[in-house]
Amino acid sequence: MKKILALLLICTLASPAFSQDGALAEENPGDSVGFKDVLISAGDVLLVNMIFNCSSRIVLDEEYSKTTLDTMAENFRSRWVWDDDGFFMNQFGHPYQGSLYFESGRSNGLNFWQSLAVAAGGSFLWEEVGETTRPSVNDIITTPVCGAVVGEAFHRLFIDANALCPALAWLVNPLAALNSAYRGRTLSVSGRTEEIDLIFHGGLESSTAYFSDIFGTDEFRRFGGGTEIRIQYGLPEAHSTAEPFDLFTMEADVMVTRGFYSAEVCIDGFLWSRGLFFDESSGTLGLNLMYDVKKSSAVAFSDAAVGVKYVGARTLFDGGLQKLAFSAQLDGIFMGTRTLYYLYEDSKIDFITSNPVRSYDFGYGALVKAGISLGGGRWGTLFAEGEASLAFPYPHSELDEAKAKRHLMAGFRTGYEHKIGSFFSLGIRDRLIFKTDFFDSEPNTRHVLNSAQVYAKVSFSRE
Repeated sequence: MKKILALLLICTLASPAFSQDGALAEENPGDSVGFKDVLISAGDVLLVNMIFNCSSRIVLDEEYSKTTLDTMAENFRSRWVWDDDGFFMNQFGHPYQGSLYFESGRSNGLNFWQSLAVAAGGSFLWEEVGETTRPSVNDIITTPVCGAVVGEAFHRLFIDANALCPALAWLVNPLAALNSAYRGRTLSVSGRTEEIDLIFHGGLESSTAYFSDIFGTDEFRRFGGGTEIRIQYGLPEAHSTAEPFDLFTMEADVMVTRGFYSAEVCIDGFLWSRGLFFDESSGTLGLNLMYDVKKSSAVAFSDAAVGVKYVGARTLFDGGLQKLAFSAQLDGIFMGTRTLYYLYEDSKIDFITSNPVRSYDFGYGALVKAGISLGGGRWGTLFAEGEASLAFPYPHSELDEAKAKRHLMAGFRTGYEHKIGSFFSLGIRDRLIFKTDFFDSEPNTRHVLNSAQVYAKVSFSRE
């Protein structure tokens, strides 16, 4: 079965090197992909794997990186497993690693789907020969697919940054900058960055976990502050896709205080969409691909999901509330993670010490999300968003220490924002998360988290 999978990956990677009439393309005329592009992409993948392996082996002295021909042969003979790596490694580290594989193809002229195949090939190669541990089922999904979401977003942001400030572009996407400089090629895509918001916030973070009458409750409250960046790529009103992810949103939020931290990233883009027009409104309906991950001192979860999404807007009247915007989506979660509170401990983000053992489930399920905002003029903007998900652990991925049957999670966010100047706004917001884990033998747990904040926002938008 593995040999068939490897053969399919090789065929997928090789197919872009052929032109439509079946002849091998030696050059790269126009937008077609040539043999040289595929070859350099494969070389980039090998270079990325070598850098990750050598840095782990030489600098960090990690056992998993001390590969030999014997460990490689053993991996090819072994059955794939659900690994026990910690949350930060699996849900932040592997998507980033996958984004480098993806960018190996994307910055050499391959399109989104061809670059996704490159990422799958890079991940397969790493699992089999890049580390001594047995090949991982969750990594072969998370690394290429979530890596494609992250990689495509940063690929497009690099192109915009390169047009404004090439030095900044190197920081946004070093691999794209390196390939672009080496090959003397100017990268181009459909779409552009429309708005970037920088948000500085502070407030009260609280967490309360309910066990049973025997175990009692666990709670804390912390004041803290942080920074968030929001990016709107493409205009959401009546958008028809020319390329995957020429319409996406990206949010990244970090908060730190004494004894508490929180980091969250969400990228949600359209693989395909069509613009819809009505008498007084317009909208975008399509197929979306999303990756949302949160890690804090109190909880960690992630959702890699694909489904149907609608974004719409309607102009009301000029004198007051000028615009009504709304969105709704129904996604299937193909790789979700939920921490188990019985096992979860506060693991600091540490690049030096060994990776902590996982305390979360891998699962599948469904996610529904809806949002609405009323904004404009002197009245400011009111906004609200709600979501709910139900996830079930994949067979054979459950942890023996605390086997869960299912996870229910719901969240609600609301707030008010008022524009002070052309680029500056002030606001208040509150986010509530309710999480319930249903176990086989242990008492079920209920976990409630709340974040109440005041914030200042600086916006940069296209004219």
